[in-house]
Amino acid sequence: MKIYVDVSVLTLATFVTGIQRVTREIIVRLQESPIGEVILLHYNAAEDIYHRIDNKAFRNYYVLHQGVKEHMITEETVALSEIGRGAVFFDLDAAWMCRLKRSWLLPILKKQGARIVAHIYDIISVTHPQYCLERGVYNFMDYIGGHLQYADAIIVNAQATVAELEKLCGRIGCSLPPCYVVMLGADFKERKAVEDHAVDAGLVQAADSPYLLMVGTIEPRKNHKLLLKAYDYSLKEQGYHIIFAGYMGWKMEKFEKALKAHPDYGRGVYHFTDLKDEAISYLYQHAKFLVFASYTEGFGLPIIESIQRGTPVLAADVAVYREIAGEYCILFEQDNVQELCRRVEEYDREPERYALLKEKMKEFWFWTWDMAAAEMEEVLATVEKDK
Repeated sequence: MKIYVDVSVLTLATFVTGIQRVTREIIVRLQESPIGEVILLHYNAAEDIYHRIDNKAFRNYYVLHQGVKEHMITEETVALSEIGRGAVFFDLDAAWMCRLKRSWLLPILKKQGARIVAHIYDIISVTHPQYCLERGVYNFMDYIGGHLQYADAIIVNAQATVAELEKLCGRIGCSLPPCYVVMLGADFKERKAVEDHAVDAGLVQAADSPYLLMVGTIEPRKNHKLLLKAYDYSLKEQGYHIIFAGYMGWKMEKFEKALKAHPDYGRGVYHFTDLKDEAISYLYQHAKFLVFASYTEGFGLPIIESIQRGTPVLAADVAVYREIAGEYCILFEQDNVQELCRRVEEYDREPERYALLKEKMKEFWFWTWDMAAAEMEEVLATVEKDK
């Protein structure tokens, strides 16, 4: 079996976070699997053709941090006519951002006998378009419409996303392709504790006092403003710092201005960007709580990573968070600053409760990236056999 994966968005991305991180983790494992030949594609819009990416160079760059990213893309081209019987086209990356539209591409591949599998991380562009870029919403509509019509299987990361897809199909009057729930992996627990000398001194200084942490791209949907409000409401008075770890995304100019103008910016209110895995692990390791206040998500990987590091999570009471780790999180009403602060105060007042929660978190059963990749491989093998 040949497995074709368009990684155009990953290869153009500045930061390997979110979907790009998932794409990297799954691909490096597919490359090691006996399931079949993995063919990585990069779409060259100027030439209107796919170029093949060298598998070894991909691994060297994304795993060993060697080589030059642009040098992964070879001169070898891959014609669409090659992707037919015996092939699976696996849309794993954030492909709706690729200029090669799926409403045009997928029917061609389907006619040629290729099987099509899509990893749908969420349908937030449909359910919560107010949190997305307009261009991204239009592109995603094309992407999701193409896959609902032509995909042989859809992989999601939570049953909550299946429910959203079922609602969408009911509204537009189409059948939902077979869906497979595959939880995302997180291997931070396997790593040794990160020592102070291994990270930047500014990070060590910020983590020197008790702090609440938020990890991920700073964008409207993630609701970073809630933690900043909580700091002013009572967290500062309770002796806490707050740390935002993630690059500044779209539509956040107002928040960025307020953040940098805060009188405690750089001495109680911190923002770090472009952090390596070791630095992120260090912040998880020392945080009193991770705060996860997103209005909606397809999964919520930082919740799992935090639990694995033994750091309790304060999470907004959202269906998908209850599904993936509800009994191991401290839930609070979305957008309720007072309740968030009250939860922190409760566990400060009762340190034995905090200790019991940390002990309970050791029971949490989690998936590794190896397990996630193995489940996805099974889906790919299944659709190929079902021809």
